[in-house]
This record gives sequence, structure tokens and C-alpha cells, in this order.
Amino acid sequence: MLEQAFDQIGDLIAERYQVQSVLGQGGSSITYGVEDVHTHQQFALKALSLKGIQDWKQLELFEREAQVLAQLDHPAIPQYIDYFQTDTDGSRWFYIVQALAPGQSLADLVQNGWRASPTEVRQLALQLLDILEYLHGLTPPIIHRDIKPQNIIRNQDGRIYLVDFGAVQNVYCDMAGSTVVGTYGYMAPEHFQGRAVPATDLYSLGATLLFLLTHCAPADLPQQRLKIDFRKAVQLQPDFANWLDHLLEPAVEDRLQSAQEALAELTQPSQKPVRPKSLSKRRAEALRQQPKGSKVQLQRTPSQLTVDIPPSGLRGKTLGIGLFALFCEGFAFAIAASIATSILKGQIGAGIAVIAVLPLLISGTGLIMAAWFGIAGKIHVQIDSQQFQLRWYIDRLGLRYQKRGSTKALEGIKLTTAYKSNDRPVAACTLIEGDHLHKFGTMLSLPEKEWLVHEISDFLWWQQHQSQQPTTSERCSG
Repeated sequence: MLEQAFDQIGDLIAERYQVQSVLGQGGSSITYGVEDVHTHQQFALKALSLKGIQDWKQLELFEREAQVLAQLDHPAIPQYIDYFQTDTDGSRWFYIVQALAPGQSLADLVQNGWRASPTEVRQLALQLLDILEYLHGLTPPIIHRDIKPQNIIRNQDGRIYLVDFGAVQNVYCDMAGSTVVGTYGYMAPEHFQGRAVPATDLYSLGATLLFLLTHCAPADLPQQRLKIDFRKAVQLQPDFANWLDHLLEPAVEDRLQSAQEALAELTQPSQKPVRPKSLSKRRAEALRQQPKGSKVQLQRTPSQLTVDIPPSGLRGKTLGIGLFALFCEGFAFAIAASIATSILKGQIGAGIAVIAVLPLLISGTGLIMAAWFGIAGKIHVQIDSQQFQLRWYIDRLGLRYQKRGSTKALEGIKLTTAYKSNDRPVAACTLIEGDHLHKFGTMLSLPEKEWLVHEISDFLWWQQHQSQQPTTSERCSG
């Protein structure tokens, strides 16, 4: 399908670039090796057809790639040449032209039988960290988001190049709305949740180095508590093995945080400062434990998670909302009585009365319902591999309200502000489904909310982790 939609070998693009070979192919784009017919120089040309895309986000990522490449200046990143578009009878085409990186990808080298020694892998790591230090040191920092063997080119002299910036992201972008772009097995846990920080690239670097050392896709290696257990698969010097461990920490706060820090630990392991990881580990352990006194019921299996939140009863928070709601309703009725008198006297019209009173009545009624649900309402959350469901209900009154959706559409969960009480924000657990934010649990304590967000986030990550299967080319090659 894709080959038929794009140019063929020998075709002339923009009356200048003649297609020589296919260098790489993705779901919506293809990269050619081309020759400039005027200068006879060789380039890499990446093509995207407007007709072939299934999501406008693909075009946005393509344009972002061109913008980022145009501002980069590093000897290990092929030089940006041009970005242009052409129109044909059937579609509009977008193209990025770059200098051609000489050599083969690490994936191709391994497939062809190349086995890198630990010393060679260490040298590759130094070169990649130099590139990442440059990218992450820009203002704002640039996150590659798809470091893997296929995107690293090595020439005969051992020099490497980092290519394919199609997943690149400005770290200051709105992370909640970001698209999860990357490759299974090389993505850090936070990446599955739509988050990307400099340490995310470091995890991908560690996974790539493991592939070179073991000839096995990271996803095929054993795991212990979400962490890749590689020590039985390859024999390494203790310092180098410990360094890889620091790159591959599942919790981003426990991982090496920057390329500069990773370089220092790799080159001077005996002089590096001890990382203060105990605090983050205690914090992570605390989030795994249900807060004392909590009546929330959470049940989790590999395929399903359910949460039942009981009524909070008469507490200060719900009582305060209820009293404020009664005040609004009373104020509205007082105004209504006064307006009714004025209507009878012919001083104002009924239309003005409705405009003046209706917003107060609606606001007060909404607050009364919120208070009543807080006092007597129950919340049920259920998520499995196919769909999620949130249900709010009051058994005695037969009131029910629910939301459903596809689990695959969920981008993650986080705490967001639901409303303000006495000028203080009140947080809610919020499932993120594209532009839709599903909030619940406002009456819970903050430790309960943080615990639920951690548990649900971990479950969603595992669902996405299990739903993706490594391709044949990514499996162990022997």
C-alpha cells in the first residue's frame, strides 16, 4: 500500500531529486536516498503524502521535524537542506531534505552479524551522550523520543549519526496533549503516559545499548518490578553494568537525569557523587501503599482494575459546599420575591426577571447536587484492556450518571484542579481522553488521590505495554 502511494526508484521529485533507493519506511512516510541531478550530491529525502495520512497529527509532527532540523547544528546530526511541498493530481506532498549519513544503521549491522564488544558499546554511548547533551542543552531542550538501533547510523570508522527526528518534541509543549510516539521496548514508562523529559531519551539509550550487547530486543529480556534484568544475559564490568542500571530505572526520578550526568558517571565512575535516591524510593513506596484510614476499595488483576469510592458522609468539605449552595438558593429566591413584587407593580418585565434569577438557581442547584453526591454518592471506576467506565450513583434516590470510552484512547491520568474552595484549588483524579477530562474523587484526601493516580497510571502503562508486541526484526537475533 505505502509503496504504491509514494514515488518509485528513478522518479524525479521537484525536477531535481532523483530517487536512488529506499532508506527507511514508516506508517505514513518513507525516506529515500536521492541524487541532486544538478550537483550530483547524495541526500536523504523524507516524503509524506497528504492523501496517505490517517491523522492530522502526522502532518504536525512532520512539520515540527523540519522546524527542529533547521535549527540544529551538530556534526553527528545530518545537516538540514530543505523543506518543500508539491502538488499532484491526486495529492499534496511534503518533503524534508537532509545530508545523507554514511554507513548502516545499528539494527542492520546486527542483523548482518556484527557483534559489538563492551568497549565498542561504551564508545558508542559516549558519542550518543555527546549528541544528547547538545539537544537537551538547547533552549528550549529538544527530546528525540525515538532513540533506537534503526535511527543510529554507524560508518566504517565507528563514527555515528542520529537520524529520524519524526518523533521530536519541544520539552515545553503541553505534555498532557502530546502524542505518544516511539518504539515498543525502547520507550520509558513515562513515555507511555505521554510524558517526555531528557531522562526519557536516556532510558531509550540504555535500551539501545542492551540490544547491541545481547542481540535481543529489550522487551524480550526478563523483568523484575518493571525493570529490565539484563545481568544474566550479558557479562559486563560492574561499573558499566551499574551505569546501565541507572539509565534503565523505571521511575524517572530514580534515573540519571541528564546526558551530562550520564557522561560524568560513565567516564569517572569512581569519582561520581552518590545519587540521593532514597527519598524518591521512599516516595514511590509510599504511593504503592493505600493511605491509612482510607475506605476506598481497589482491586487489580493483570487484565482489569476496579475502584469503589464510598460516600464521604457529613464532612467539613461537603457541609461547606452544601451551606454555600443553600445560601445561593436562598439568595436567588429572595431576589425572585423582590422581582415578583416589581413585576406586579409593572416596574420590570418578566424576561429581565428570568435573566437575573436563572443563573443563581442553576448554580445553587448544581452545588446542592454536588454536596448531595459528596455526602451520599458512590463512585465506581472500572478499566480493562478494551474500555473504561466511570459511574456516579446514589442508590436511595436511583440517581446514576456514567461515562464510557476506549481504554486505548486514554493518554494517562493526573491530578488537576476541579474547583476552588476559599480560593484554594481542590484537586481531582483526572483521566485524560484527548480533549476530554474525566474527573472524580474530589472528596478524597490528597494522599488518597495521589495513591489512586499512581495505581491507575501504573495499570494503564501495563495495558499499553502488554498490548504492543515486538516485531520480528526486533526479537533476539541469536
